[in-house]
Amino acid sequence: MSGLTGRVPVLSNPQRVVLLPVDPSRPCGARMKGLGLLHLLEHAEATYGATAMQGWADALPTPLQGFAKVRGLTSVGWLPMEFYFSADSRAAVELGHAMATRGIGAFFRAAMSFATPPTVVSLASRFWRTFFDAGDLVIGKKSAASVDAELRDWPLVSEVVLYELAGSFVAWLEASKAKDVRVSRFLVGGPSMLSLTLEWS
Repeated sequence: MSGLTGRVPVLSNPQRVVLLPVDPSRPCGARMKGLGLLHLLEHAEATYGATAMQGWADALPTPLQGFAKVRGLTSVGWLPMEFYFSADSRAAVELGHAMATRGIGAFFRAAMSFATPPTVVSLASRFWRTFFDAGDLVIGKKSAASVDAELRDWPLVSEVVLYELAGSFVAWLEASKAKDVRVSRFLVGGPSMLSLTLEWS
């Protein structure tokens, strides 16, 4: 287990909510901005080579295969959310982290480097619907070294999706003044809710 995946615990599911696989042929109805898929394709090509995503693209239903090519995408277009997620559960932490890191960009990274971790989390909550048209990121208890958060009304409750989101939350806090960012509580709080606690030093 790598250093990054070691900072995200095994997902807890005390209510035994049924976790479904991600299936682009059966979309949940929610959408995300094309920017996320662009970052996925760019990361895969840079890390694994130009043909890394070909098997995934070929497996898509024919009407959807055009979305698997960068030239067919725009960063501001809305796409079925299922396109954003494609990895095994634990590797998804690193994939979510990598895509969020790409998404932050140099300008926002410079600004966020002066912000406290709770400020960054609060901003993520405010701008959630800029990237997804479903779910609400609600911030709970905050302290100097931790924050509780809940992602409510989230329609795609899949293990791989939740691990990717955890990796992206770690990346956002790492862009602030936070050091040694980790997830200490990571659980499915209900049929459409992810609950987690992020800590740092």
